[in-house]
Amino acid sequence: METITNETARNFLVNYQMLNGRGELEGRDAALRYMRKVRCIQYDPLNVVGRNPDLVLQSRVKDYRPEILTDLLYKERVLYDAPDKMISIIPLEDYPPMARIRQATVAQLKDILTWRNSLAALDLLDEIKAFIRENGPLPATKINIGSSVDSGRWGHKKLSSAALDYLYHSGELGISSKIKTHKVYDLSERLFPEAILKAEDPFKNENDFAKWYIKRRIGAVGLVWNKNGGTWLGFYVSDQALRTQVIRGLVDGGELLEYQVEGSKERFYIRSEDAGLVGRSAGNAVAQFIAPLDNLIWDRGMIDDLFHFSYTWEVYTPVVKRKYGYYVLPVLYKNRFVARVEPEPNKGKAPLRIKNWWWEDGVTVTDEMLWAIRDAFCRFSAYLGVEMMEDSYWKEKLYV
Repeated sequence: METITNETARNFLVNYQMLNGRGELEGRDAALRYMRKVRCIQYDPLNVVGRNPDLVLQSRVKDYRPEILTDLLYKERVLYDAPDKMISIIPLEDYPPMARIRQATVAQLKDILTWRNSLAALDLLDEIKAFIRENGPLPATKINIGSSVDSGRWGHKKLSSAALDYLYHSGELGISSKIKTHKVYDLSERLFPEAILKAEDPFKNENDFAKWYIKRRIGAVGLVWNKNGGTWLGFYVSDQALRTQVIRGLVDGGELLEYQVEGSKERFYIRSEDAGLVGRSAGNAVAQFIAPLDNLIWDRGMIDDLFHFSYTWEVYTPVVKRKYGYYVLPVLYKNRFVARVEPEPNKGKAPLRIKNWWWEDGVTVTDEMLWAIRDAFCRFSAYLGVEMMEDSYWKEKLYV
């Protein structure tokens, strides 16, 4: 097992995640290239300065606009929405091997429906599919089949909505489009190629699938440790005993490389095909605003261990208990997190405004760093489709 420095580990993560460039990756092809590399971006509907997947892509893709992702999802359909790490966006070619995740998800949903006194939703599945077949793509608000139900605070209020959710997670329905955050459902057979939908499960058994899925999840981040945390959320990967067995087998088989990082007690793993990035510098004077659920920071504990940066997304934290703010983005510069920014909600075409800015303790602010941050603001403003703030404004905010 090789030992690498902390800086080498940080450089690897930043380079693997394509975060040390000024947007040399450009447009639709770059967004798809990144998606096919990591295979999964976590979705979240909150929109302060864009939703999480758009924030992930804007920090990597030159001249990125949300329409690029929308087209890839709902026009070209080379990506699709599906359970993975929570609800995620993944490449369509992963649909066949993800059959076991769909099966595990609907088995869990049956238990949830039972607990919510909504199991009768399963009696409506055929009727709802027939209704959509006849009437075309529809949101849940346009489908009122079956009765209402008192399923508790977090449950669906309509049996038809619970049935739609079940059909979506089973793969029988897909998302035709979205109206803001609301899904518009259609039959998967009308959305996706028959060859994809009818492809056989490529894995002979659960163990073969687990090997593929765990290695795939490692590729979503680049470098991981084997401690429970944000990277390992979901079926199969959350089972630490299974995960440890699979990782050991992948290391012994040469598919994963194992490292000790100076200053850490843990062992870290990368895919063998990514070894060429080990030792590469991440020294470009580039700053990026990082999404709250960015692949880079899925595992908050690992990021604290390697970057000495403690981050909590405080949107669900009561106001009186927040240390920073409601929607705060980490600021990455080269291979360090140097600050946090809380942007004002984006409204219309008005220039971006900063609600709060916090420098990390111990950061030495240089002119080079400030100009890199200005460049990040320029790119971020272009992504939002607004004018760049005045130099005097952002400088004043950063110097406070």
